[in-house]
Amino acid sequence: MKNRIFFFTGTGNSLKIAKDIAESLTECEIMAICKNTDINIPTGFERIGFVFPVYYFGLPEMVADFIRRANLSKKNAKYYFAVAVPGGISGKPIVQMDRLLSEKGLHLNYGIKIRMNANYIISYGSISLYYVTAMKAYDKRIEKIIRDIKNMETNEIEKYSKRIEKIYLNCICNVHNMDEGYNISDRCTSCGICTGVCPAGNITLNNGHPIFHHQCECCMACIQHCPQKAINYRDKTQKRKRYTHPDISYTEISKYYNNLQS
Repeated sequence: MKNRIFFFTGTGNSLKIAKDIAESLTECEIMAICKNTDINIPTGFERIGFVFPVYYFGLPEMVADFIRRANLSKKNAKYYFAVAVPGGISGKPIVQMDRLLSEKGLHLNYGIKIRMNANYIISYGSISLYYVTAMKAYDKRIEKIIRDIKNMETNEIEKYSKRIEKIYLNCICNVHNMDEGYNISDRCTSCGICTGVCPAGNITLNNGHPIFHHQCECCMACIQHCPQKAINYRDKTQKRKRYTHPDISYTEISKYYNNLQS
């Protein structure tokens, strides 16, 4: 029976996890959550999963919006799972996913977190020591997650927190305008990588110059993947170390997003 995993990513961390899980399942397809992801989900899957980073202690806005709009029901899959990918404090993304699914009469059968390298470049650069620690723990952690998902294990979903939900809602409401703080230096070579890795289709080139259209998802893919470090946030990121997952290239991310964009 078929399986499907939806992922959302900026640096490639979530795509790496989605690929590792998919390789262990029979007939498992991977689809990106991006601007024009089809919300009409076919029926008859054995498993449907979601892999995503943690933003402001919760779900990326695009992931939450996709769950709200998608025609998910008990007919689509027997088993629903979610893997949240925090870099630091993880918040309550799993319970948010469960609550959104419950509005459709569904239950999240399995929800888990797996920490990857912290890389929220607006606040800090990639932390080398933390990266080494996270990578060392990854293989063992993902092995158990894969085994649980293959066996369709269930677990208890984390408890809801009004305090964390309030913090999340206060932050996520401003996310689309985060690009107002972006700037482009004269190091830009008009390579167009930023347009390809943006899940929101928020960036176009005007005479070779990136233009932002205030539909930002705050994934920071444009900043992290820019080979010249020409895209920055205010005066905060110019000297900070960038991060992208070493196994996931910008061309691979672009391929997933371009396949789903009109």
